[in-house]
Amino acid sequence: MTASIPAVQRRIFISYRREETAYAAGWLFDRLAGHFGEGQVFKDVDSIQLGDDFVEVITAAVGSCDVLLALIGDRWLTITDEEGRRRLDNPDDFVRLEIEAALARNVRVIPILVEGATMPSADLVPPSLARLVRRNALELSPNRFSFDTGRLLKVLESTLAQALPPPGDGLAQEAVQEAVPHPVASAETVRRSRASQQRTGSPLATMEHNGVVYAAAFSPDGTRLATASKDRTARLWDTATGREQVRLEHGGPVNAVAFSPDGALLATASDDQTARLWDPATGRDVARMEHGCWVNRVAFTPDGAWLATVSYSYGARLWDTATGRELARTQSGGWPAAFSQDGTRVAMAAGDGNQLWEMATGRPLARMESGPMVFSLAFSPDGTWLATGSLDKTARLWDTATGRELARMEHGDGVQAVAFSPDGARLATGSKDRTARLWDTATGRELARMKPGRSVMAVAFSPDGARLATGVTVGAGLWETATGRELARMKHGVPVEVVAFSPDGTLLATGSEDSTARLWSAANLEP
Repeated sequence: MTASIPAVQRRIFISYRREETAYAAGWLFDRLAGHFGEGQVFKDVDSIQLGDDFVEVITAAVGSCDVLLALIGDRWLTITDEEGRRRLDNPDDFVRLEIEAALARNVRVIPILVEGATMPSADLVPPSLARLVRRNALELSPNRFSFDTGRLLKVLESTLAQALPPPGDGLAQEAVQEAVPHPVASAETVRRSRASQQRTGSPLATMEHNGVVYAAAFSPDGTRLATASKDRTARLWDTATGREQVRLEHGGPVNAVAFSPDGALLATASDDQTARLWDPATGRDVARMEHGCWVNRVAFTPDGAWLATVSYSYGARLWDTATGRELARTQSGGWPAAFSQDGTRVAMAAGDGNQLWEMATGRPLARMESGPMVFSLAFSPDGTWLATGSLDKTARLWDTATGRELARMEHGDGVQAVAFSPDGARLATGSKDRTARLWDTATGRELARMKPGRSVMAVAFSPDGARLATGVTVGAGLWETATGRELARMKHGVPVEVVAFSPDGTLLATGSEDSTARLWSAANLEP
């Protein structure tokens, strides 16, 4: 029988055991397929068609891949077969065969240590796998999944760029392919889709980096846009012209940017283990704050006197913006993280719960038991509620004073993004189930459902709460919150993980894996 995959080479192969790491393999497949295209990633359940010979397909996939990801859980060494024998000792064990074949072909093999698993020693694996344990491994944790996979993407991009592309490579074509309406879509759905396409148009400005854009923030007066990128720079742009004004250099990818309330300072966070304060007018480095690990998040207090920073391993810290002196730190870290709007508290996901800390003292305030893998966190504007989005297909509301769960909102897949409306009356959620939804925060009742047709990775309300922006795997969308109607669709062709409105709500900024940030008109749009 002809196997499914040789016609389209799968450049990334995910090797895993279903008994222990199937869930992690599923997350990775979705993330990598969204970035590189489904045709470039092989995972047995998703990649083998009905009727195909399992052994033939697996053999062909390993024989043609450029990278093999070997997922290792805490039972990878010890899982046994029906007769009680260790599977790795069986020369015909699929996982063993997959890794052996990749090592023999001398392609890049990356061990992925799942949820605290450790790399086994060479004396515990068959001699044919001894080379595996000498490879530098990536730790993959549910609590920092986006961060960990971001590091993996950097390595994969470099590796695939150095390898010859497969014959008939369809990456570029697949990335820009339009979503096709479902055959049973109503005429009204098709009409709205076409109307939206007519409103797509061109961006007002396209601002180019040399790597993925991770974050974007408008200045308080809306005249400048700051962007952060994996290319080790933060950049300032004129929102009227899209012209680059200032370039700020770091020693590693820049993960976050934030303006002080008066716009006189810009804060950046980087993999180079520092957060920095800059004069945005001149690009001068005003202060440098050492963390000892990657810094992922920065936020100013409303008066601009303090800067809060988060590193997933070394916790959150509070700094004096006038001197750069550390004022306080939390006892432990976590990821993702969110600051209250007044800057006095930080929430961080860790283990199976979320910890709330007081920034001024580093004192723990409350713990919320939220289940596995929190993707996103957000405080309500007044700080009384915390929203979480999780792998368990739920968004939840928590009382920040007590840690008590107040409401639970169900999706059909993991919830990747949460955001409160400016008045706190509504919660927006974005999910891998290809919907964004609006909920009444007082009752947990669903108010509207938006269907962009792709996995939703980011959500943001306009300043007046009348519109919602969504970032999806091929671009961005703009929606009317009162009705859930689609107002505009903005193409990038690859995932958009950053959406931000200007202070007056007339502009929308998007940041994408295509190494660009773009500005779009967000005013006076009606479907």
